[in-house]
Amino acid sequence: MKIDHKLIEKYHLGQCSPTEKILVEEWLLDDTLDSEPLSISIAKKTKLETDIWDQLSAHIDQSDVPATIPQKKYSFKYIGVAATIVFLLCFGFYWFGKDSGKAAAIFENRTSTGLKYINQNNYNIILGKHASAEINTDTGEFKTSGNMMFIPKKNFAFSFSGTDKKKEFKHGEIYFVLKPQKNGKQVIISKSELTFLAPTIQHELKIQFNII
Repeated sequence: MKIDHKLIEKYHLGQCSPTEKILVEEWLLDDTLDSEPLSISIAKKTKLETDIWDQLSAHIDQSDVPATIPQKKYSFKYIGVAATIVFLLCFGFYWFGKDSGKAAAIFENRTSTGLKYINQNNYNIILGKHASAEINTDTGEFKTSGNMMFIPKKNFAFSFSGTDKKKEFKHGEIYFVLKPQKNGKQVIISKSELTFLAPTIQHELKIQFNII
């Protein structure tokens, strides 16, 4: 069977028999097959071939080739830099937390002859004239100079100079922290114990802290 323009048109219109369809498709894929010159223009021939190829390509199985994602290779140089950064960050956080635990709150009333009222989250302080305090609620260290009142908002246990035993401060009580004695020992008296002091000391504290 020869390939001519009539057979090509029948294929394009879907009117070919199975045998004719196979012959036309083989002709399209192999230009060496015997065929008579088609009496149509080159442009029309090209369009027919394109249309027929489009029909064929719709029936050709195209297996999906899985895409291979190239694995990123990192040199030991970059791995070492990343590890160093992580180490420095961890080390910095550790020391920051360690230093913050050692940081003490410092209060001073050295230049004022009156009282200085200080309100903190966990306690209140009333500093007498020329008094100062260095308080660290994390380490439990309490250093003083001069007389002051300490009003805790929760229970505390502080250590003072001159003794290894910690003094307990209970929430709801008011404490007088007096300036250290000559031997360095700290005197701490709760307001409820004020009546046990000598009248002269009671009078002095009441005047100094405006206690009626």
